[in-house]
Amino acid sequence: MSAYDFLRVNAFLATEMDARAIKAALELGVVDALNGGAPVSESEFSARQGINRSGLKLLIDMLEANGAVERKGDYIALTQAFKTALSFRDLLESRIDFADLVWPDIHTLFPALLTDLPQFMARSKVFELFRYDRCLTVTPENLRAAAAWTRFTTVLTRYESGPALDAVDLGGVGSFTDLGGNTGEFARQVCARNPATTATVVDLPVVCALGKEHIAAVAETAEAARITFFPADMRSDNLPPPADLVAFKSVLHDWPDADAERLLERGAGLVRPGGRLMIYERGPFETRGKRIAYVSAPDLVFLHFLRPAELYLKKLSSLGFGEIEYRTIDLDIRFHLIVARRPQ
Repeated sequence: MSAYDFLRVNAFLATEMDARAIKAALELGVVDALNGGAPVSESEFSARQGINRSGLKLLIDMLEANGAVERKGDYIALTQAFKTALSFRDLLESRIDFADLVWPDIHTLFPALLTDLPQFMARSKVFELFRYDRCLTVTPENLRAAAAWTRFTTVLTRYESGPALDAVDLGGVGSFTDLGGNTGEFARQVCARNPATTATVVDLPVVCALGKEHIAAVAETAEAARITFFPADMRSDNLPPPADLVAFKSVLHDWPDADAERLLERGAGLVRPGGRLMIYERGPFETRGKRIAYVSAPDLVFLHFLRPAELYLKKLSSLGFGEIEYRTIDLDIRFHLIVARRPQ
């Protein structure tokens, strides 16, 4: 599989009803029962799964129309395309859950999203979820609240990282600092690619606590030993020593222009002479000539926060960085990838 094959998940989540059918098929055991097995008759499957015929017929009809299952006479089976998408089951389930979380805001507050961002943010459930003020003190309640959104961001980072890291030379990177590095998934992938790299993940205390759990659960022992968490508010607290490579991954769009520039200033100060600063960030939500898929709902609510690359490029230039390389990476949304070198 290529680094982009995970995008095949999106094809099955074009509409809300597509997502409902996929989620129901997962929860009812339909997908697991069909996956890897021989085609089975609809009547036999109904009896085996304990699903009444009319309900099963509706579900299978929806899945067939969506390209997830195919019928051969009375027999049903998963399509090869859906089996490929199912290779990324954690992403499939997370994308459905994230879209489901966001959709009520779009359903009830769409005019405010278009015309009155402060009102939208004040009434939005998704912005109530992303409460960074709850991430300053480690308590069971704050851990549960942050875990609800870091689950989404961790899974997205798991798959978004590859295309960017494939394009960046990590040779010679002895030290890596990930600012706003969330649960450390991006740092883990950097360390997995370069056994000589040690990584420091800077994020708020609650997120760092969750990150330690994540790395302990998924990283190889040698990789985990090279990843350190540094609890801090990167806007104002003391930060780690300079590193060979410093990154912002899906962080800067969270902040207004002035705050994003200030974060870049702080990040620039952590790059050792001759080292590099990397920005991997979502670009503007492009909609002209396109229907907006249900799976894109999470990006839609951040419509006003996704900026062109010019602010980042100009700021890096003003900070004295040279050899500024810029490219775009097209995933479910277009990403900016910027790598700039600090002079010796």
